[in-house]
Amino acid sequence: MSSRKKKKFSFKKNNVKTFLFFLVFTSVLWLLIQFSKNYTQEVEIGIRYVNIPQDKIFNEESDQSLRMTLNGNGFRLMSHNWKKPMLEFNVEDAASSAEDQYYFRVDKNSKILRDKLDFKGRILAIQKDSLRLKLDLNLEKKIPVVPIQDIKYAIGYGSDKGLVVTPDSIVVSGPSKVIDTIKVINTESLVIEGVNQDHSSELNIDISTLPSSISVVPTKVGANILVSKFTEGNQKIPITLNNVPEGVEIKIFPKEINVVYRVGLDKYNEISERDFMVVADYAKASEESSFLTLELVNLPSAIHDVRLQEKQVQFVVLK
Repeated sequence: MSSRKKKKFSFKKNNVKTFLFFLVFTSVLWLLIQFSKNYTQEVEIGIRYVNIPQDKIFNEESDQSLRMTLNGNGFRLMSHNWKKPMLEFNVEDAASSAEDQYYFRVDKNSKILRDKLDFKGRILAIQKDSLRLKLDLNLEKKIPVVPIQDIKYAIGYGSDKGLVVTPDSIVVSGPSKVIDTIKVINTESLVIEGVNQDHSSELNIDISTLPSSISVVPTKVGANILVSKFTEGNQKIPITLNNVPEGVEIKIFPKEINVVYRVGLDKYNEISERDFMVVADYAKASEESSFLTLELVNLPSAIHDVRLQEKQVQFVVLK
């Protein structure tokens, strides 16, 4: 490259640098001038309450924000927006209170408010002149845990107690009007197929339907299934007649019924006919029918899938 061409290229390069320098300088100067001017802006300020009594809980109906109009230079307003300001109010400083409702006066000319807001400009207007804090009674209550389950055992297997959760109840706390409506609390769903051995796991408490104001302890429970081999058993049980009028003789056919069930092998020999009671209630007889419906009113807790081979018995009234 010739000396003349090098000088021409260097001259153009220096011109670009100079242009960029002055562009940046004038832009910064323009921004400084603009931000030094005063502006008026409406902002929304968050509200936080402190020193809430331990036996009370925050109610979402409380005032949680405050709109106000601020006036100040651009630097102050920009700094204020970046900080995401939050006004803090001490419950003990409430101007008045009644039935778990606390009120705080808000004055745009108050130095306390300006200090809380940490804003060096002017507060031109405030949306309201008082803030309301509403509290609820914080109640604790033990609630039974009901597991949501779909357990399918392998053929020839079962469980005496089924799925057992530990602990079987948990403590919920929150506003009394909400806690009083909670009767049971569910777990997440446990789905298992082909179970042929003991199972142990943890299940989360389902809080998806609970309000955010409700806390739960613990948030998990143990889930256990003791599995054993099962077999089919049966017993012939005599039928008991109930509510037969005095002076009336009733004959039933048959006089005993076969009860079929599933039971663990370890409990098979413990089951006897004395553990069962099958009843036919004459008071429920229909004039148009000669049959009585059978009811199984007593049975041992160790058996499962119990059924009567016949659901009705024929009867005859002897006069």
